[in-house]
Amino acid sequence: MNVTGSTVCFRSLDRLSLTGSRVNEDGAGLHGRFAWIVDGATGLSDDRLTSGGSDAAWLASLIDERLAALSSQEDADALLGSLEAGIMAAFEDETAHVPEVSDHHAPSACLGLIEVTPGEGGYFGIQGRLLGDVVVLVPSEHGVARWSDERAKPFERRTLAALGAQGHEPGQIPEAVRRQILENRTRLNQQDGYWVVNPRRPWAGQELRFTAQVKPGAPIVLATDGFMRLVDVFAAYSDEDLYDRLAAGKGPDLMQELRDGERGDLMAGAYPRVKTHDDATFLVIAAERSR
Repeated sequence: MNVTGSTVCFRSLDRLSLTGSRVNEDGAGLHGRFAWIVDGATGLSDDRLTSGGSDAAWLASLIDERLAALSSQEDADALLGSLEAGIMAAFEDETAHVPEVSDHHAPSACLGLIEVTPGEGGYFGIQGRLLGDVVVLVPSEHGVARWSDERAKPFERRTLAALGAQGHEPGQIPEAVRRQILENRTRLNQQDGYWVVNPRRPWAGQELRFTAQVKPGAPIVLATDGFMRLVDVFAAYSDEDLYDRLAAGKGPDLMQELRDGERGDLMAGAYPRVKTHDDATFLVIAAERSR
């Protein structure tokens, strides 16, 4: 497809991102025929390696910036290859002052990238490439389809098992959980593990891919797992109900409900989770013909 003559693009309908604690490590954006969602994770170290508010915030911001700059590329696979190379080079420059950077100390990020292409019969084609547990909700003739990368789920279950049901102080990670997270990260970007964007371990080409056909103007939702707690942790909504409320412009109300639910369980005992409050981000978009 000739990008300069492209006739399709994404339009933003609604978006909101709230910080869970000190620094927001999420990201989201759209440009032309691409849209994306980012959920950063800082390495397990008290030492900050980068100039960002946190290392994960630095990485999420860099991904946002690079995707916007690269979104005119014709091929999405080439775009992600360029993104990987740019992130690795930028991190090497950013940490040149650090004597030795451990893999465990480097930040990483989940990424969902979707692309719209011309379709047939009045529909547009949607292609998704996902790394990690960010979520894309896409309308279909059978209801709302959830796209996500489930390869990290076994490792998340081990972390929750280490957490147990006793709860914990806000902002504190129990030592057993920290050890389990460290063990999990030995499988980061390994064939028998899970895949995320990382500035030290290659990842491009390992995305889970999804395709769909959507009507022009139909809302599509991208969200981080912090926002999807409304479904996956608090069980307040189904995917379909959450999608319908976001499509109706109720995003701010949902975000308030999420924060109320977290504050109502500060020790994370009734609803087990490592972070009492997590960054929460959603982006609602629609595909349309370029004007």
